[in-house]
Amino acid sequence: METDAGGKNKRARPRRRKEARPSEIVAAGIEEFEAHGFLGANLNRIAKAAGISKGTIYLYFPSKEALFLAAIEEHVAAVMGEAEADLATEAGTTRELLTKLLRNMYARFAEGRAQALFRILITEGDRIPDVLASYHAMTIRRGSTLLSAILSRGLERGEVRDSAVLATPHVIIAPAVYYSIHNMMFREAQPLAYESYFDAHIDMILHGVLSAEAH
Repeated sequence: METDAGGKNKRARPRRRKEARPSEIVAAGIEEFEAHGFLGANLNRIAKAAGISKGTIYLYFPSKEALFLAAIEEHVAAVMGEAEADLATEAGTTRELLTKLLRNMYARFAEGRAQALFRILITEGDRIPDVLASYHAMTIRRGSTLLSAILSRGLERGEVRDSAVLATPHVIIAPAVYYSIHNMMFREAQPLAYESYFDAHIDMILHGVLSAEAH
């Protein structure tokens, strides 16, 4: 144990692992973004909340935009990563892949973090076009590519019928986006029951895209 100038013992400060810092900074960043929006967020406050200096943020994130996109990756885009891994290993039927992907999406929206980030993009997106474009690439475009791959594999296996959905796969997630927007605006006036809404979404999608043999 260390001693001070007078010879008294000093309690050693617990050291945080460096690998934990990015997650801690992202967590503090999300709190700041939720409270002040993207444009109003301040890196000094984020650093203070994370218990670090402002300069330390730049060791991991070169800008406020990079920090915000890291939050998007952790709380929104990560859903796609798991589905991409399942698809790459050819694990599961089309029914199973779509159900798992949508279930994970709803779980993310339900936790609040993803919904808060989504709200910021809706309200401030026209003033932060570069961030909005990055979000589109990380989530919408990536999600459409993933869904196209799932449906194409299903078509080859005879699990998916040939339909207009194959050309516009993003319609599969449209009800989930509406669910998030509805909860932002009308939660008090008309709350949506999560399980029944999710079941209705899955039922509509599966009966819309799966072949008769796959039901």
